[in-house]
Amino acid sequence: MRERYRVLNRYVVREYLKIFSLSLSSLILIYVVVLFFQKMDVFIKYQAPVYLIFEYILYKVPEVTFQWTLPYAVLLATLLTLGMLSRHSEITAMKAGGVSLYRVTFPLLLTAVLIGCVSFLGNEYLVPLTNQRVRHLLSVEVRKEKTSSFFKNYKIWYRSDQRIYNIQLLDPDKKSLNGLTLYQFDSQFRCVRRVDAREAKWINDKWQFLEGAVRDFDQQGSIQTSPFREIELILPEGWESFQAIERQSKEMSYTELRNYIQRIRSAGYDPTRYLVDLHSKLSYPLLNVIMVLIGIPFALKSGRSGGVALSIGLSVMIGFLYGLAFSVFLSFGRSGILPPFLASWMPTFLFGMAGIFALTSVRQ
Repeated sequence: MRERYRVLNRYVVREYLKIFSLSLSSLILIYVVVLFFQKMDVFIKYQAPVYLIFEYILYKVPEVTFQWTLPYAVLLATLLTLGMLSRHSEITAMKAGGVSLYRVTFPLLLTAVLIGCVSFLGNEYLVPLTNQRVRHLLSVEVRKEKTSSFFKNYKIWYRSDQRIYNIQLLDPDKKSLNGLTLYQFDSQFRCVRRVDAREAKWINDKWQFLEGAVRDFDQQGSIQTSPFREIELILPEGWESFQAIERQSKEMSYTELRNYIQRIRSAGYDPTRYLVDLHSKLSYPLLNVIMVLIGIPFALKSGRSGGVALSIGLSVMIGFLYGLAFSVFLSFGRSGILPPFLASWMPTFLFGMAGIFALTSVRQ
């Protein structure tokens, strides 16, 4: 009996992995082509060499794979594999041999768990590095912009002609720089002024600095300190100079993002939108298992009457519904309408419950 199940597992997994590999590579190709045409105007405008275009595509593949296409390839492979087995009456033969549907589909669930682990590891170690490389490639190597910012010790450093900005947290929604220290230099690169502020807001094309102090340094080394609750400073750098340097969650691993959130929270700032992204880094890989749960009942019910076109259509429909729900709940979490944990896990929970309910309703 055990040997029979072992043979059955190998057969089901082998057929599944064949279709999964084809589905995943096809989805990656489609997404890469779409991304290429989205950036085509940039490549043409800056006359990017061909090797940079291929390098851009190469570095986008990990993000496309682990953050966009993997769960939907799992779903499509589940629909096609079980649909094929059902159309060829192989599932009927298995049931006649005393094998339940739960036992037939168990290898698919186990495979999806392994794929989910690979997805998490890919997002943890590979995707952040390639996303950082993509940003550098587009800004420095394609657009020929100077490298003026970097992220160190969980802070953003931005350098202009005679100023260096040290930023704890950049909030694009409020157009504010939190935990800001501004160093101003003269032509001999001697620090002549330091401005510390809890927050700097971009209001009416001007910077409003809140709760801090201005320290002026003269050539004799004396310091004049002027505390303030609110002052307005005229700076050459407007909000446009900072909006592109935000440290994005997709460029950090789960561990880095968790540590960044702890730094933000200990400094007294609101890390809500980063907390949402932190929880989503755990909930999204689980979607691979959820897609199998959802795909099994659809495949078994439509296996004989449907085909490849129907399976693709179901995949698109389910993928669209989940993508819409995931985006809506994440936006609710980032805006504070829902707690971060609930916003990140609710779509996965709802689709998971729907999949379990549909699976239990399938006749054994």
